[in-house]
Amino acid sequence: MLSEHFAASISAAAVAPKAAPNSVKDVGISVFESQPHSGQRASFKKSNTTANCLAVSPSHIFAAQADKAVVNVYNREKGNQEATVPFQERITCLALACEDTVLVLGSQTGRIFVWETHTGRVVITSQAHLQQVTALVVDPTSNFVLSASADASIHVWSLPALLSFTNAALQGQHSPLHTLSGHRAAITSLVVGHSAGFCNIAVSASADQSCIVWDYHENQLLRTVLLPAIPRCLTLDPADRAFYTAYDDGSVQVVDFYSEAFSAANPDSVQHPLYDQAQAAMPVQPPQQTRWTPPSADQGAALSAMLSYDGSMLMTGHSNGNVLVWDVPLGRYSSTFTSIPMMGPVTNLVPLPVQGFPDTRPALISQAAIVKPKHAAFDKADLDGAIPGNYNLSLQFSRQLPMPHISASKKQAAVIESDFLTALTHPVFPESLLADSLAELASWNGSAKPQPIALSAAAPVASTAQVEVPAAQQQVSDSADFMSLDAPESASGPTVEQQNEALRAELAALKRVQRASLVQMESLRKEKVELLAKIRQDIDDDMEDEVNEDEKSERAWGRLAATGEYLESEEESE
Repeated sequence: MLSEHFAASISAAAVAPKAAPNSVKDVGISVFESQPHSGQRASFKKSNTTANCLAVSPSHIFAAQADKAVVNVYNREKGNQEATVPFQERITCLALACEDTVLVLGSQTGRIFVWETHTGRVVITSQAHLQQVTALVVDPTSNFVLSASADASIHVWSLPALLSFTNAALQGQHSPLHTLSGHRAAITSLVVGHSAGFCNIAVSASADQSCIVWDYHENQLLRTVLLPAIPRCLTLDPADRAFYTAYDDGSVQVVDFYSEAFSAANPDSVQHPLYDQAQAAMPVQPPQQTRWTPPSADQGAALSAMLSYDGSMLMTGHSNGNVLVWDVPLGRYSSTFTSIPMMGPVTNLVPLPVQGFPDTRPALISQAAIVKPKHAAFDKADLDGAIPGNYNLSLQFSRQLPMPHISASKKQAAVIESDFLTALTHPVFPESLLADSLAELASWNGSAKPQPIALSAAAPVASTAQVEVPAAQQQVSDSADFMSLDAPESASGPTVEQQNEALRAELAALKRVQRASLVQMESLRKEKVELLAKIRQDIDDDMEDEVNEDEKSERAWGRLAATGEYLESEEESE
């Protein structure tokens, strides 16, 4: 059975309610199960985190503290605090990358720290932003890191370049690939899409009451969304179809990329609304009905948000300690997840991977314990890009290594994956799948328009070569094609008599086409017979001409020989 879990953390703990037991008064991070059963599954104490300061891996939890320049590390398997890692300055946000083996941290002064938790190596950039880093996100490929700041800018970094030993000589003088500039106030939240291709997007929220959709690969602003209030948090739909934002009054608003508001400038365009250049300069204002109100005003500001695995359930963490559940299809508040409010404002909600898939296997390599940062331990290595001698990995194998089956008597059968499994596990849509889908879509669109039926372009016939499809037949074709995009909506389908009439008309059309085809085939057969007879006649004539020439030559040679004999006899007689 599939199960969904999420981690929640709080900031500056409020006064605990009298009804709360003593065992939960010091809990700062909790792990809950949301589906199929609801309940708390683990808790970790002594943590005080602000927004965007919680990261969860399969083995550990990293929580940057709000009042100290430290990061608390918790071991999920043992259920205790494993280490307290100090830093040179207070950490304001963090994110995991590279299969949870690298932790990216943003500081209060605007610098970026990249910490390899399995080696202890730390790469520190120079002052990347003018003010503190407010949000960090890593794209699904772990190739890019996006850092947002209170200075209203977003930097796009190359993570492989930051970790490369060939750049060790820079000594912190790293520079971002490019900067996304479009906001006029501090950025409050930042999310990145789920695609592994080069068309992935990022969405940023700012205190200037706007959200911007970016193409961070091309440094391009795709669309600007004007909001009625300051957005405090963001979460993106699992299929990147929409994003959700929350406000200080506890309400939630959904911004759908495929809504009429996004395509108002060009409603007939077939291009994706985000990538239509004709609409990029026009800001979008979501309608009021897309904003959902909380059950009561005492919930406080919505500080964090997350979506379920299928995108049908939205959860928001509020300043009064409650976690509210919203029904996405119905567009309204559903229930309160926590029976007892948490001990402070819920600043972080992090979804965890779904458990229970039958083919799920544990990761090949796991991290039993983190290695604390070794500042400047690898900076004085050889500057030619070589790996230093004190660079050691601290990992362990969690399962048996995949070894090929070797047999002296049996030949190993090749593993053939299905097209569905290949498409499902492919990082982007395969070209073959896209080509088949476009061809099928074209056939669906073409089925709704009456077109003449041509027998052959190479063999035209008389007026029977083209037969138009009757209207009744076209109506049945449209109603039968339930996947047609242009199929008309009807309250009831055709009757049996209408279907029979359409089938008879279709049969008659096919008979006419068949008759015309037979006539054309007979004509072609006659032309073939005549052509073969002409070819044979030409061959016979040529052979006859050759025989005649041979006879003429023989007679000439005979006359010449007779003349020679006559002359010889005359000479002898003289």
